[in-house]
Amino acid sequence: MANNQLDGKIIIVTGAAGGLGRAMVEALVADGAKVAAVDIGTKRLEALTVIEGPGEVLPLAADLRDTDACAAIAARAIEALGGLHGVVNNAGIGLSSIRENYYVDNIKFWDVPDERWQAIFDVNVRAPFLISKGAMPHLLEQGWGRIVNVTTSMDTMIRRGWTPYGPSKGALEAQAACWSKDCEGSGVTVNVLVPGGPANTAMVPQASSPDRESMVQPEVMQAPIVWLMSDDSDGFNGNRLTGTGWDKKLPGHAAAEKAAAPAAWPGAGQQSVWPDLQPT
Repeated sequence: MANNQLDGKIIIVTGAAGGLGRAMVEALVADGAKVAAVDIGTKRLEALTVIEGPGEVLPLAADLRDTDACAAIAARAIEALGGLHGVVNNAGIGLSSIRENYYVDNIKFWDVPDERWQAIFDVNVRAPFLISKGAMPHLLEQGWGRIVNVTTSMDTMIRRGWTPYGPSKGALEAQAACWSKDCEGSGVTVNVLVPGGPANTAMVPQASSPDRESMVQPEVMQAPIVWLMSDDSDGFNGNRLTGTGWDKKLPGHAAAEKAAAPAAWPGAGQQSVWPDLQPT
């Protein structure tokens, strides 16, 4: 990573207190960014106060199941830090909230409690929409901004026993693809970042995956998120980057091209015919 290429950048990261979120906060702060670190409680956020670097961390406690809390996050960050340049929608609720050993004892969709389905969709899909929506007026006015949605692999989205987590991440990926088109020409880009496999975080508990060393480590998110939030990524829009595919030996654009594919797999099947997309 180039040193301090994010000086002056102000970035919201949700789910910031652990796992992928903490790894990304560490990298952003090390490169000079001011990070509004969002998590559900002040105790979890206290662990971020030890992060050192030229940037800084502003802990923001918020329950992302609360629509009012989500809608206010961008304004809180702008008021406290003096601006906003990027949003990383990383927070998520996983299947361990239903069953600790879900990986080996799959959850059938008809066994999912209604309130767990709702909570997972509220945090994994609705919260990113509300937070990003709240950020957009500021990003559009300044003509520059970044939104990054952390989703998952396509096979996880459609895997047996993965309701409602997989479908919620499929919805989040589709949102990113839609938003990237809405933002074309505005200076704001929208992309997806995934680790590239089951990650060694609390999202996958010990009961479901005891071999932690064989899992993808959270640090794979660090180099890609720094590049995505930098000026060097101008014009890079509507893509999904895989952390395991990022080659640190390559310059940013080359590493991104190697690790990237279009968000939401537009070529996965036959596309419908829309009159406004036909050649004239």
